[in-house]
Amino acid sequence: MYKAYEAFIKYTTNPSLILMGGFTSKHSHLTAVHDATCGPVKGVGYDQEDGSVVEGFLGVPYAEPPIGALRFKKPIAHRRWEEPLECTKFGPRAPQNDELLGQFVNTVGKSEEHCLSLNVFTPKWESDEWPNGFPVMVFIHGGGFQVHSSSNYGCATIARNLCTKNVVVVTINYRLGVLGFFTTGDSVCPGNMGLWDQTAALQWVQDHIASFRGDPDNVTIFGQSAGGASVDLLCLSPHSNRLFNRAIPMAGNAECDFAIRTSEQQATLCKEFARFLGWQGDGTKIIEVKMHESKIVFFSDDDSEGLLEFIDNQPLYKLEMGINPRRGFRHSQAGSLYFVPNFDGDFFPKPLSQLRKEVPKMQLMTGTTKYEGLFFIALGALSRNPEGIKKFMSRIFKKCDYGENDEEALELAYNFYFKGVHPKDQEKNIQQIVKFIGDYSINYGTYLFANKMSELDHDVYFYQFEYHNPGGFGIFRWLLPFLGSTHCTEMRYVLGKGIISKFKPNESDKKMIEVMTTYFTNFAKYGNPNGQIDSDSGQWEKHDSFTPFRHFKIDLEDSEMAEDYQDRRAELWDKLRALNVTRAQL
Repeated sequence: MYKAYEAFIKYTTNPSLILMGGFTSKHSHLTAVHDATCGPVKGVGYDQEDGSVVEGFLGVPYAEPPIGALRFKKPIAHRRWEEPLECTKFGPRAPQNDELLGQFVNTVGKSEEHCLSLNVFTPKWESDEWPNGFPVMVFIHGGGFQVHSSSNYGCATIARNLCTKNVVVVTINYRLGVLGFFTTGDSVCPGNMGLWDQTAALQWVQDHIASFRGDPDNVTIFGQSAGGASVDLLCLSPHSNRLFNRAIPMAGNAECDFAIRTSEQQATLCKEFARFLGWQGDGTKIIEVKMHESKIVFFSDDDSEGLLEFIDNQPLYKLEMGINPRRGFRHSQAGSLYFVPNFDGDFFPKPLSQLRKEVPKMQLMTGTTKYEGLFFIALGALSRNPEGIKKFMSRIFKKCDYGENDEEALELAYNFYFKGVHPKDQEKNIQQIVKFIGDYSINYGTYLFANKMSELDHDVYFYQFEYHNPGGFGIFRWLLPFLGSTHCTEMRYVLGKGIISKFKPNESDKKMIEVMTTYFTNFAKYGNPNGQIDSDSGQWEKHDSFTPFRHFKIDLEDSEMAEDYQDRRAELWDKLRALNVTRAQL
């Protein structure tokens, strides 16, 4: 596996082989100046096959550039501009640097600090069904809170696949990595700037989307992976959860261990990163007081001001992060990711369990792919023998912060997944580790989210996406032990663009695009993926926590209600969650 991994990296560093992903409309034109409430804008018109036009306005600023005194601060709403602003290109990506994914993920646009922009795609026609404006779908991109931008997810394909079904789509950028989620663990820099950015973008939608033919009172937010976690975190925060009506967290939510840390944990990680960059502070501030001829030295609380000043003075390239960290930096805290949201007492003023109970009633749609863990296998070499697998699992449980319970958790999990599996049966071993990785990272959290929200009387639609095109993995297939629907697979059938490989849809793919975009736009329009029918009579049933594993299986030929989500493996993870130290603090 490791040799194949090395070969893949060498192969993909050839510039002529870097994949650009996606497919675009053959017909587009510049629009006339559109006098929006944010300021006059000029965009791109995407001509559709039926002669209609979807207008796109790219790189619209929603907040002032977070530079200078605004760095590491909450965003400030952008002032109205008076001269027409050309919005025909994506705005800059948030600063980022990933040595692995950057080889084969399309990165459109520059990486700069003044990254707080969004893109609006809107039908250029009227609808008798929507006299107050079209329903609005706001997409929040993933990328582990470290990489990606709205430009990775398309423009013409969004216009064709979603907007033609009578919705307005908004895709947003937000601060990532150090600049988005650095914290000192106190009031000096509470962190969560990226979440405040997302909230500012949603406020922009409330203030201005009506002038783009959208209805601010009919807004659905959706996102995948870290974007899905962001969607749920926005549901939890009282600062943001009144700015939308429905939510679709896909393959990620606040119940997933990667989504959030305690403030103390994240602040400790930030200090470790500062030391990695050369910070000489030991976390304390020395105060010298002279009394006559003597000098008395006192030690104050943590030197948060000094820590923030040190980070703020670093050149930008040292603060750019990726899914794979800056070379040589490793942290000691729970979770596999680096700079992520933290329980700060501000964006999240109460424990998450309490905030969960206070979420305004809304409709929710959530789910995973069949083999979420397959994607993560591809991102790193992994042993296929039992000894190597157990060492890998041991590292996972230490990172998941089970404290003194990590050995107990390890034995429970290893016996569950590998009892009776022959050591030399490499195929079975790899299948089981794929299940384990998917369960701990995505599947269990999604199961918990669906059932908790159902218990709290929200309308929940719970799915598992199983379709995949065997020819649709591109060079990425070199790293996969087998093929199946995995992390990010579903995105190409919602937005129409490949994230990790070029997407040229065949006839089956086109049918699946129609299936998925219909479910998603129906949900955004009516709060029900089945469409405008009685919510209890559709093919896709509302989730009921009394049947916690029942879900809707999405496939090309036989989408239907099914039992035993992920073979009911969540029953093991219920036991493991009770041993988790970090979760008890949230």
